[in-house]
Amino acid sequence: MRSNVGAQDGRRKRRTERGRRGAWILLPVFVFSMLVVGCTATLSAGRPNVGGYDVAYADAVPVAIDDYPAVEYRGRIAYLVEGRWYWPTDDGWVVFLEEPPELGTYRTRVQTAPRAVPPPAVEYGYPGVRPTKPQELHREYRPR
Repeated sequence: MRSNVGAQDGRRKRRTERGRRGAWILLPVFVFSMLVVGCTATLSAGRPNVGGYDVAYADAVPVAIDDYPAVEYRGRIAYLVEGRWYWPTDDGWVVFLEEPPELGTYRTRVQTAPRAVPPPAVEYGYPGVRPTKPQELHREYRPR
């Protein structure tokens, strides 16, 4: 009787060699795809800008930013907070390092406008008691 053990070992050997060759062919494709993905993920143009004006990412956005003066700039609302313009982007809030002329004209109008005076406080309920003239009580008239 003849055994097929040697023939099976040969087939296994050929299969593993083919598998190794396939791995070596796929290795450059894998490396190239990783480089392409890595390059697009880390590609940056240096300092971010909006409309050609330098901006910096804001570390923290002021609380109640909606209460500050605001104007629409490039389709979004820009907020003037203590002389600096905050502007929302898809990546977060930015602060303008260079002030665009459109925002500059708005800032000069806001800063030169008279301060708004809050309306007087509204008091609810019954009207207050009006003071009456002083009267003398229990005094009699006695002619002399």
